[in-house]
Amino acid sequence: QCKQDDYLADPAELPEEKQLEYVSNLETAMAFLASQLQLKKRNYPIYDFWWDVYNFYLKNDTWKQAALKVLSSLNYENRTEKLDGQLSKELYGDTIQASVSRMELFHGCPFSHFAQHGLKLRERQIYRLEAPDIGELFHAALKYIAETVMNRKLSWSHLTREQCEILAQEAVESLAPKLQNEILLSSNRHFYIKRKLEQIISRASYILSEHSKASGFSPVGLELSFGPKGELPPLTFPLKNGMKMELIGRIDRVDKAQDDKGVFLRVMDYKSSSRDLNINEVYYGLALQMLTYLDIVITHSKILVGADADPAGVLYFHVHNPIISTSKMLTMDEIEEEIFKKFKMDGLLLGDENVIRLMDQTLDSGDSTIISAGFKKDGDLTKHSKVASRQEFQDLRKFVKNIYTKTGTQIVDGNVEISPYKMKEITPCTFCSFKPVCQFDESLEANNYRALPQQPKEKVLELIRKEAGGHEITNTR
Repeated sequence: QCKQDDYLADPAELPEEKQLEYVSNLETAMAFLASQLQLKKRNYPIYDFWWDVYNFYLKNDTWKQAALKVLSSLNYENRTEKLDGQLSKELYGDTIQASVSRMELFHGCPFSHFAQHGLKLRERQIYRLEAPDIGELFHAALKYIAETVMNRKLSWSHLTREQCEILAQEAVESLAPKLQNEILLSSNRHFYIKRKLEQIISRASYILSEHSKASGFSPVGLELSFGPKGELPPLTFPLKNGMKMELIGRIDRVDKAQDDKGVFLRVMDYKSSSRDLNINEVYYGLALQMLTYLDIVITHSKILVGADADPAGVLYFHVHNPIISTSKMLTMDEIEEEIFKKFKMDGLLLGDENVIRLMDQTLDSGDSTIISAGFKKDGDLTKHSKVASRQEFQDLRKFVKNIYTKTGTQIVDGNVEISPYKMKEITPCTFCSFKPVCQFDESLEANNYRALPQQPKEKVLELIRKEAGGHEITNTR
């Protein structure tokens, strides 16, 4: 009969006689001793012989220094020190020019912001096609197509499928050499990917054309820049120590509609993955982009459209080529109808009947196939409608501005904490480039996620209303 011995990476769960086998090797026993003392520090019981092992190392001249070095890990906290005001000023300058994504990064984890924008660390560039490169291509291609449509005096609402295919091919042919050192021209595999990207852009263009036929909104700004040298002024926030922060960026698309009640503007953003406006993420400073863009175009509507305007909403357009799953045979028309539904735009809309019907002029009753809103037969909004009132949009715009002032102040104050958030199971650490630098470790007492509780939309909007009105509310941000 064969004898079987079990050896584990950590002997903590084994009985005493089995754990004794882990102290026979002086080099490996030191690591096991450290893990046992870590358990003791957390008030777990350990066998007394581990104290004999501890005393042996400290009394042995050969092993003492190595043991002290290893055991010093028991008191390691992995904390950062706050930067002083003068150092922050030298690091970031008198004027912080920041993008919205930079502010969202800070709210995700202050240390990742410090690593990227303070220390200016960068990942080593690797010759490969990644999601940000594809997203960049989609944005540039749709801009190219939109500008071509205007320059050739064409109409979005009259584009044919064939025209969309030709425009998509022209756009990708023009842009491919500029992407990642001509990576799309480098191999047959990448040539195949290039062709698939053309199909996605062609499909997206055609859907935008179909949306245009049903909509009373039309584009008034494409890749609209805001900042010191932009088409619109930057958002500026005074900070401490004579410093200030300027918010700069570029808005994918701004649409305008007008009726007898006034002028309305909406912001559209092209995304290569499915996206929606999560009001909890807005509250915690993790999703500020769309409401910031909306505030900018409404604030400067006279520059943009020559008149004061009201917010109509914010919408995400998912650039993709969807696959339809079905259990029955479909006709080509039915397939096209199902594909069209996959491009329904999510976001947050003004809960005004005229505005919603301007966005989808084919809408009678039921949910729209274009936007995330609809009407019941009695004229009330359907339960799936993602809407906010004029006052709620005003509160959201003011709240977002307040967040930027607080964020800028924290940056100036030298906040570089290793403090990633956790909302349900989502954390910024999943895709963070700086994990090898911060070495965040949940097994250390000082390293914990900031738990951000999800709350109902109505509760969050109430908190936002009070904070926008200047009332103090304690939250986890």
